Amino acid sequence: MSLLYLVRHGQASFGTSNYDRLSPIGAEQAAFLRDHLRSQGEPVQSVVSGSLQRQRTTAEIIADAFATPVHTHPQFDEYDAGTLLRLHAERSDSPLIDLQGSDGSVDPRAFQRRLETVGVAWIRGELAAPELETWQDFRARVADALESVMRIQRGAQRIVVCTSAGVIGAAVGYVLNLPDTEALKLSWSVFNASVTRIQYDEKRRSLLGFNSIAHLEHPERRSLITYR
Repeated sequence: MSLLYLVRHGQASFGTSNYDRLSPIGAEQAAFLRDHLRSQGEPVQSVVSGSLQRQRTTAEIIADAFATPVHTHPQFDEYDAGTLLRLHAERSDSPLIDLQGSDGSVDPRAFQRRLETVGVAWIRGELAAPELETWQDFRARVADALESVMRIQRGAQRIVVCTSAGVIGAAVGYVLNLPDTEALKLSWSVFNASVTRIQYDEKRRSLLGFNSIAHLEHPERRSLITYR
């Protein structure tokens, strides 16, 4: 059987003008994961990434250890949280300015609470718009992306897919046949640079591990454990 490693990108630049790039901590997280995978002594035959910058940079750091190119697969891109948050703010009495802390920067806890509220509304179809992918379409896209990679990569291989938290939640939901809300809830607990493992062959898909950060759990690295 083959193993597919779903890797969440390293920490992005939350609260800056360009979120879609790794922070220095994010690059360090990805490097520790690269070294951890290499230390296992098993080759990685393919590294796949969504098209977002934070996903690709994480993939490139990991691929460097295995002398393999990064294959871009846009179906592993994250859902459009920015548009969801904007639509919710426009249609409710909860403006985005409420997410700012006393220093004017975005409060991560307030942001997470709002994202959870918005996500549930998205699943219920309460935030539909022509420019916005529905939750059902997003979940179908992720399932199709998984199946596409698994069809191509067969025969006792190890495949790394660098993607985002929402995609990982939807992917695990697909493998375990979880309800929509449970699949989305999983995404809220996914650490940066974590590993979720799916074992598969022509007939079976099995979850072997979820959200592992073994490479960051050494005492001197625990400050690198982040959600955002």
